[in-house]
Amino acid sequence: MTTERWAFSESELANPAKCKSYDELLADVPYEYAEEHGIEEDIIVQRNGTVTNRWSDGTAGVPAETAELAGECETLYHPETREETDAWRDVEVDAAGNFLRLLPAGR
Repeated sequence: MTTERWAFSESELANPAKCKSYDELLADVPYEYAEEHGIEEDIIVQRNGTVTNRWSDGTAGVPAETAELAGECETLYHPETREETDAWRDVEVDAAGNFLRLLPAGR
């Protein structure tokens, strides 16, 4: 059993057992940075905040500086619906990244 910090949308908090540590969400990098560096895609970030090396179109090759910015994003989005995650909560997960339980807020 491990403790991780997960991003949840409001609807997911109603039934967090459906979520996995490795669920893929999207992070937007700041607009000015994206404009300056010609970035047109979001970065895939796992529910537990782990930034992948993949853009939202599936291609690999996210530069380290861009990945760092994506890791700082507090609001992530669901790829299909653009539903925002609006809460980060500590959860206990098993070795496979399956949800076990929410931990009390402010822990």
